[in-house]
Amino acid sequence: MVALRVNLDGISTELRRLKIDLKQLILDIENPRIQYFLDTRLNDNINQEKIKFALAEGNDQYEKLKEHIERNKGIYDPIWVVPKDDFYTVIEGNTRAFIYEELSEKYVNDEKWKSIDAYVLPYKVDRNVINFIRLEKHLFGTTPWDAYEKARELYRLNTEEDYSLKRLEQLTKLSASDIRNNIQAFMDMEKQYLPKYNKPAERLKFSYFVEFRKIRELKRLFKDGKVTLEEFCDWVGEGKFRRGEDIRKLPMVLKDEQSRQALIDDNFQAALDQLEQKNPAAKSKLFEKIEDVVDGLEGLPFGELDEIKRGLQPAKVDSLKKLYNVTTNLLRDIGTIE
Repeated sequence: MVALRVNLDGISTELRRLKIDLKQLILDIENPRIQYFLDTRLNDNINQEKIKFALAEGNDQYEKLKEHIERNKGIYDPIWVVPKDDFYTVIEGNTRAFIYEELSEKYVNDEKWKSIDAYVLPYKVDRNVINFIRLEKHLFGTTPWDAYEKARELYRLNTEEDYSLKRLEQLTKLSASDIRNNIQAFMDMEKQYLPKYNKPAERLKFSYFVEFRKIRELKRLFKDGKVTLEEFCDWVGEGKFRRGEDIRKLPMVLKDEQSRQALIDDNFQAALDQLEQKNPAAKSKLFEKIEDVVDGLEGLPFGELDEIKRGLQPAKVDSLKKLYNVTTNLLRDIGTIE
């Protein structure tokens, strides 16, 4: 046994490093990686076998991790456990613990798979320490949760454990607005979307809901009643969008009645085709940038404009002349001007 003392969430904590028999491990029902899988089951009689199934079923990287551990002949990063009577609850490393169990069944005569290296926390460890370890290991660590799982954990800490946005900022290195958007997007999916469109792959569309909550123009349209969460959920569920990036152009579509109707009748691509007739920026990155340039020039600050007029910014004058010459020559080539 190796004993050491470390700071976890600013709390001085004594650890023991042990080899623990797999038979003494209890997999954690609170493991964020399996919560979506458990939520979609019709019964709440969750046992260890169901947790094991969820760890493999709900993790795209499971087989790769298993292959890596088997090839390496073990783990190099200990799991984290908390004593519970004569057993230990795994608070970090549930997937690796289950992989060890599977490999112990494959290599029945190999003793190295019958126990696993672990950091043992104190019996009555502070709950904040457990939350800290999970965030450190899985928010930005070597085995990160997916976006939906991260948002679920932020939601849980904020609503169930009263972590303020400021504290979550400090722990996660995310901005308050990002945390707020992720929590709201999770609530949108959990309460509005998944009850109607509840298939395992649907959580992969989480980025659509983050974009919906993040884009300022969409926020205004939502506030003004120009789009409802129910409508958006149906558009996502019906497969009208091909990727999360599509949501960034949704405000343009919603502000044009014909394009909006094309979205309702067909899909987002049809809406962009309709919108392109009026706004070429709808489907062209080049013309999208041209719109940005036009908006930027129209909103040029007075101070900057005055400096250009007084000859204090000759390089900017050269850039404007270059823009003028390129645009003029192009318009001549296509016969719009002489």
